[in-house]
Parts: sequence; C-alpha cells; structure tokens
Amino acid sequence: MITGILALGLIVDGAEDRKGGVRRHAGLVLQVDSPEVDLQFPITDPLTPGAPSTGNINLGDPDNIQNDVLYDPESGQYIMRSTVGGSFDYRPPMSMSLEEYLNYDMERSMENYWLDRVEQDSESAQKDLIPSIKVRGEAFDRIFGGNTIDIKPRGSAEVIFGLNVSKTENPRIPIDQRRITTFNFDQRIQLNLVGNIGEKLKINTNYNTQATFDFENQVKLDYTGYEDEIIQKIEAGNVSLPLQGTLIQGSQSLFGLKTELRFGRLTATAIFSQEKGQRRNVQTQGGAQTTNFDIKADEYEANKHYFLSHYFRDRYNDALRTMPTVNSGVVIQRIEVWVTNTRQDFQQTRNFVAFTDLGEDASQQSIDAGKVSADLPPGLVVDNPTSNRADNSANTLYQQVSEDPGITGFVNSTQSLQQLGLVAARHFEKVESARLLTPSEYTINTRLGFISL
Repeated sequence: MITGILALGLIVDGAEDRKGGVRRHAGLVLQVDSPEVDLQFPITDPLTPGAPSTGNINLGDPDNIQNDVLYDPESGQYIMRSTVGGSFDYRPPMSMSLEEYLNYDMERSMENYWLDRVEQDSESAQKDLIPSIKVRGEAFDRIFGGNTIDIKPRGSAEVIFGLNVSKTENPRIPIDQRRITTFNFDQRIQLNLVGNIGEKLKINTNYNTQATFDFENQVKLDYTGYEDEIIQKIEAGNVSLPLQGTLIQGSQSLFGLKTELRFGRLTATAIFSQEKGQRRNVQTQGGAQTTNFDIKADEYEANKHYFLSHYFRDRYNDALRTMPTVNSGVVIQRIEVWVTNTRQDFQQTRNFVAFTDLGEDASQQSIDAGKVSADLPPGLVVDNPTSNRADNSANTLYQQVSEDPGITGFVNSTQSLQQLGLVAARHFEKVESARLLTPSEYTINTRLGFISL
C-alpha cells in the first residue's frame, strides 16, 4: 500500500542520485515522502506530466486532471503544473529550460498527430450512418474539385404495419368470402440530407411526409465551378431567378434547372423550370387592406322583390289602401321560377326562351305610360286590348312563338325570333340548362304578385 503523495520528475539524462530520501535528477530535485514498495503488479507513473502510461494495466488520467505549461519571465524557465479541478496541485510543479520544452512540445505534437491519423483511418471512427467515400481518379477530381463524397442524413422514419381481418357469419355469403384480410401500410418520414461531392457539388434536401405545404419540401443540387471555368453554377431542384430591373420581375418559387455560364466578359443565365407559386398584389389604404371583388346584382341586397307583371306594380298601392285587408282581386295559384344554373346541378334543368313583355299590353298608350319594358315590333302589338291584366291575348307574341316550330325547337330559336324583329338581350333571352328553384329558395306573395329572393 502506498500512502501520501508520490512526487515524480522529468528525467533529462537518465542519471539518478539518492541521498537521504531525496531523488535528484539533472536540474531537478524532487521530494519522496514515502518508502518504495515492491508490488506484484507495479503501477507506473510517467515522469513527464500528461504523458500516457507505458503499462497496459494502467489507465489514463481522469478528465479532471489538467496539465498546463507556463513561462516564468524572471527565471526564463517553463513551469509545468498538474492540477486537479484547475486549482489543486496533485504533484509538485516542474521546470524546464527552453531546449527541454521544445523537445517536450515536439514529442507531444508528434504523438497527437499519429493518434489523429490512426483515428481518422480507423473504421471505428466513422460515426455517421454513411461514411465518407474517397473516389480515385483524375477525371472525378477535375469535375467535382475533390475525391471525397460526404453525405450526412439526419431525421427519422416511422413505418406502420397493420393487418385487418374482417369475418362475417352470414350463411348467404360463400364460405371463402366470409373472411376478408387487408394489409395496411403507412409511413412517416422526416429527412434532412446534406452532402458534398468534392468542393463543387453540394446537396441539400428537406423532405417531410406530414408537411402542411408542398413548398416546405426542398430539394436542391448546387454545382459551383471555379472562377476561371466556363460553368460557373448549375442549380437543380428548387431554384429562383432574381432580376435587378423593375420592368420584369423575377420569380422565386421555381422547380427546375438553372445554369450560369461565363465566356470571357459575357455571362449567360438560362433557366428551365416550373413555377410552383403564385404572385398576388395587396393594396392598402388608410392602414387597411383593400380587395376588389365582383358581386351579382341579385346578391347585392338581401330580400330583393320582383313584380311578376306591370299589372301588379300598378295595383300595389291600391291593393294596400285597406290594410290589413289586401284588396287585389287576384290570387296566384301556380308559379315556377327558373334561374341561370351556376351550381353545376343538372337534376332539375331545362332549356327555354324568356320574353320581356310576354302577356303585357304593348300598345302605344302603354308605352307612353311606361308599362312595358321594351317596345315590341308593330306586327306583335294589339291596339286596345280587352283586359288590362297580364294575359296572352294582350299582344300576339305568345301566338307567334307557340306556333313557330323553329322557336319551340330551341336550337334555331334565335334566328326565328330575329326574323320577327325581336332583338336578343332586349326582347328575349335564350337560356340553356336553367335550374328550377325550390319553394324554399324564394317567397311569393300570391295576392300582391311579387316574389322575394
């Protein structure tokens, strides 16, 4: 058993002299405070602080031992200290001359150099999933600017396997079809791949199967040539084309191939890509964002009311003079409302021709009173109709169109109506695949003759 502190020093020339418990070396005096004991398995301690042990049974110094070399300008010596925790000296300090320190530093540098070389060349030092690969060949070196392929993947991959077995005990089903087995497979991948091939080619990939947007997955290959080469840069994957001018704006969200070539003082940039984004201009006024939009006339105001004929419009005020009793003298029994089909619903559709003044008094007296929407051609006007109510006999329009097969056939109705002197979008409108409104989509007042949408 060894007690106390064992103080050892650096042997410079191998000469040793012992007198009265004092060990002397060239230029160094060390105190020994305990007698030497012969051990069956001797534990050696290097005379040079910080040097590795020579025996295979001995362990290296722990991490809390720190070896420092300080220069003393007064004595011109280099002081070596071995401390525990950076403050407590667990062995007496040692001093070296300049020549001894240079030899010591050279030996330590050579030893660390060879240890690093062994560690780099060892297969156990490859901590990455894909170790670096060195490719021999002058052509590979000339193209990529180096012989090393270094790819570092990071991320996680989760694979889910499942098996569903469904068994139905139904005697009507054949026995071999009562049991159904299905295999479920799902995967979740989050991968970030960074790699270098030589000094010119760089790989950067970011892929996530659960990404919210497609632009979050980035794939880019970047080849950068030397300054004196024609090929300055080749980009593949997610690229961009920024332009310095304001006349033509560049694009950012592109996926394709981009090249930059240099011929002397001429620089050419070519790009072949697909734009994956969209550009939108936002206008602000008074600190608020303004957006332009289109709205239909019948959607601008809720509860729009439409009279079915001029008769109901002219009689509206008179019918309400005796409120709450409505005195109109008319009750509408049946009505159908058709609108332009904008919902792509073809369950209840029909082709028809709508007329502006069907059943309206189109005489000159009614025109002067503003009771018709459009003046009919003279051949369709009936002077002094028998009734002022909406009736098919108020003019000859209904009689003409109902007896003309060209109009009822719908296909050539526009040409036939134009032969009668009617003008499209003024006297009539041809509508294809119109949709029939359900009773819940409008409200009708059967006494006053108007509908509300």
